Amino acid sequence: MVKSLLKPEIQVWFEKSLASELYASNLYKHIANQLQRLGLFGAQKYYLKESAEELTHYQKLADYINDMGWVAPVPAVPKISDSITGILDALEISYETELDLMHQYQKFYSEAEDKYEDCVTATFLIELLQIQRKSVGEYADFIAKFNLKGDIYEFDEFLGEK
Repeated sequence: MVKSLLKPEIQVWFEKSLASELYASNLYKHIANQLQRLGLFGAQKYYLKESAEELTHYQKLADYINDMGWVAPVPAVPKISDSITGILDALEISYETELDLMHQYQKFYSEAEDKYEDCVTATFLIELLQIQRKSVGEYADFIAKFNLKGDIYEFDEFLGEK
Protein backbone atom coordinates (compact mmCIF):
# COMPACT_ATOMS: atom_id res chain seq x y z
CA MET A 1 0.00 0.00 0.00
CA VAL A 2 1.28 3.47 -0.90
CA LYS A 3 1.95 5.75 2.05
CA SER A 4 0.38 9.22 1.92
CA LEU A 5 2.89 11.96 1.18
CA LEU A 6 0.61 14.49 2.85
CA LYS A 7 1.14 15.42 6.49
CA PRO A 8 -1.94 15.02 8.71
CA GLU A 9 -2.19 18.82 9.10
CA ILE A 10 -2.25 19.23 5.32
CA GLN A 11 -4.92 16.52 5.08
CA VAL A 12 -7.09 18.57 7.47
CA TRP A 13 -6.69 21.59 5.18
CA PHE A 14 -7.64 19.50 2.17
CA GLU A 15 -10.73 18.15 3.93
CA LYS A 16 -11.80 21.73 4.65
CA SER A 17 -11.13 22.76 1.04
CA LEU A 18 -13.05 19.81 -0.40
CA ALA A 19 -16.01 20.63 1.85
CA SER A 20 -15.86 24.31 0.83
CA GLU A 21 -15.92 23.50 -2.88
CA LEU A 22 -18.86 21.11 -2.46
CA TYR A 23 -20.67 23.71 -0.35
CA ALA A 24 -20.12 26.36 -3.04
CA SER A 25 -21.46 23.97 -5.69
CA ASN A 26 -24.58 23.29 -3.65
CA LEU A 27 -24.98 26.98 -2.80
CA TYR A 28 -24.95 27.86 -6.50
CA LYS A 29 -27.49 25.12 -7.25
CA HIS A 30 -29.65 26.55 -4.48
CA ILE A 31 -29.29 30.06 -5.90
CA ALA A 32 -30.16 28.76 -9.38
CA ASN A 33 -33.33 27.17 -8.01
CA GLN A 34 -34.29 30.39 -6.22
CA LEU A 35 -33.66 32.46 -9.36
CA GLN A 36 -35.74 30.08 -11.46
CA ARG A 37 -38.58 30.55 -8.97
CA LEU A 38 -38.25 34.31 -9.53
CA GLY A 39 -38.41 33.88 -13.32
CA LEU A 40 -34.76 34.90 -13.82
CA PHE A 41 -33.83 32.12 -16.21
CA GLY A 42 -30.62 33.67 -17.55
CA ALA A 43 -29.22 34.00 -14.05
CA GLN A 44 -30.44 30.48 -13.28
CA LYS A 45 -28.47 29.16 -16.26
CA TYR A 46 -25.37 31.07 -15.14
CA TYR A 47 -25.53 29.68 -11.60
CA LEU A 48 -25.99 26.12 -12.81
CA LYS A 49 -22.72 26.54 -14.74
CA GLU A 50 -21.09 28.02 -11.63
CA SER A 51 -22.24 25.01 -9.60
CA ALA A 52 -20.65 22.64 -12.11
CA GLU A 53 -17.44 24.71 -12.07
CA GLU A 54 -17.16 24.30 -8.30
CA LEU A 55 -17.30 20.53 -8.79
CA THR A 56 -14.31 20.78 -11.15
CA HIS A 57 -12.43 22.57 -8.34
CA TYR A 58 -13.36 19.74 -5.98
CA GLN A 59 -12.02 17.25 -8.53
CA LYS A 60 -8.74 19.18 -8.96
CA LEU A 61 -8.23 18.86 -5.21
CA ALA A 62 -9.24 15.18 -5.23
CA ASP A 63 -6.88 14.36 -8.10
CA TYR A 64 -3.96 15.99 -6.29
CA ILE A 65 -4.79 14.24 -3.02
CA ASN A 66 -5.09 10.87 -4.75
CA ASP A 67 -1.81 11.43 -6.61
CA MET A 68 -0.15 12.09 -3.25
CA GLY A 69 -1.18 8.67 -1.92
CA TRP A 70 -4.19 9.64 0.14
CA VAL A 71 -7.86 9.16 -0.76
CA ALA A 72 -9.96 12.28 -1.09
CA PRO A 73 -13.00 12.16 1.17
CA VAL A 74 -16.45 13.32 0.11
CA PRO A 75 -17.57 15.52 3.02
CA ALA A 76 -21.21 16.02 3.93
CA VAL A 77 -22.56 19.42 2.94
CA PRO A 78 -24.98 21.31 5.18
CA LYS A 79 -28.47 22.07 3.91
CA ILE A 80 -28.88 25.51 2.36
CA SER A 81 -32.23 27.18 2.89
CA ASP A 82 -31.55 30.92 2.60
CA SER A 83 -34.01 32.84 0.48
CA ILE A 84 -32.65 34.70 -2.54
CA THR A 85 -34.61 37.87 -3.31
CA GLY A 86 -33.06 38.76 -6.66
CA ILE A 87 -29.94 38.95 -8.78
CA LEU A 88 -28.12 41.48 -6.61
CA ASP A 89 -28.70 39.32 -3.54
CA ALA A 90 -27.31 36.29 -5.42
CA LEU A 91 -24.28 38.24 -6.63
CA GLU A 92 -23.45 39.58 -3.17
CA ILE A 93 -23.70 36.12 -1.58
CA SER A 94 -21.53 34.71 -4.36
CA TYR A 95 -18.94 37.46 -3.96
CA GLU A 96 -18.68 36.78 -0.21
CA THR A 97 -18.46 33.01 -0.80
CA GLU A 98 -15.66 33.38 -3.35
CA LEU A 99 -13.83 35.89 -1.14
CA ASP A 100 -14.04 33.49 1.82
CA LEU A 101 -12.65 30.70 -0.38
CA MET A 102 -9.81 32.94 -1.54
CA HIS A 103 -8.89 33.78 2.06
CA GLN A 104 -9.08 30.10 2.97
CA TYR A 105 -6.69 29.17 0.15
CA GLN A 106 -4.36 32.05 1.07
CA LYS A 107 -4.07 30.72 4.61
CA PHE A 108 -3.70 27.13 3.38
CA TYR A 109 -0.94 28.22 0.99
CA SER A 110 0.87 30.16 3.68
CA GLU A 111 0.78 27.29 6.16
CA ALA A 112 1.74 24.70 3.55
CA GLU A 113 4.73 26.76 2.48
CA ASP A 114 5.93 28.23 5.78
CA LYS A 115 4.64 26.12 8.65
CA TYR A 116 4.68 22.63 7.10
CA GLU A 117 7.41 23.20 4.47
CA ASP A 118 5.34 21.48 1.79
CA CYS A 119 6.35 23.41 -1.32
CA VAL A 120 4.73 20.81 -3.60
CA THR A 121 1.29 21.44 -2.10
CA ALA A 122 1.91 25.20 -1.94
CA THR A 123 2.76 25.20 -5.64
CA PHE A 124 -0.40 23.23 -6.42
CA LEU A 125 -2.49 25.76 -4.48
CA ILE A 126 -1.34 28.65 -6.67
CA GLU A 127 -3.76 27.52 -9.40
CA LEU A 128 -6.67 27.56 -6.94
CA LEU A 129 -5.64 30.99 -5.67
CA GLN A 130 -5.67 32.30 -9.24
CA ILE A 131 -9.13 30.80 -9.82
CA GLN A 132 -10.40 32.48 -6.66
CA ARG A 133 -8.83 35.85 -7.52
CA LYS A 134 -10.59 35.74 -10.88
CA SER A 135 -13.93 34.73 -9.34
CA VAL A 136 -13.80 37.48 -6.71
CA GLY A 137 -13.01 40.05 -9.39
CA GLU A 138 -15.75 38.77 -11.70
CA TYR A 139 -18.43 38.96 -9.02
CA ALA A 140 -17.27 42.45 -7.99
CA ASP A 141 -17.53 43.51 -11.64
CA PHE A 142 -21.00 41.96 -11.94
CA ILE A 143 -22.18 43.84 -8.84
CA ALA A 144 -20.81 47.13 -10.20
CA LYS A 145 -22.37 46.50 -13.62
CA PHE A 146 -25.74 45.59 -12.11
CA ASN A 147 -25.70 48.73 -9.97
CA LEU A 148 -24.96 50.85 -13.04
CA LYS A 149 -27.53 49.20 -15.30
CA GLY A 150 -30.35 48.71 -12.85
CA ASP A 151 -32.46 46.79 -15.41
CA ILE A 152 -32.95 43.37 -13.85
CA TYR A 153 -34.21 41.71 -17.03
CA GLU A 154 -31.38 43.05 -19.17
CA PHE A 155 -28.88 41.85 -16.59
CA ASP A 156 -30.62 38.47 -16.38
CA GLU A 157 -30.15 38.11 -20.14
CA PHE A 158 -26.50 39.19 -19.82
CA LEU A 159 -25.80 36.51 -17.18
CA GLY A 160 -27.51 33.85 -19.27
CA GLU A 161 -25.04 34.54 -22.08
CA LYS A 162 -21.98 34.11 -19.82
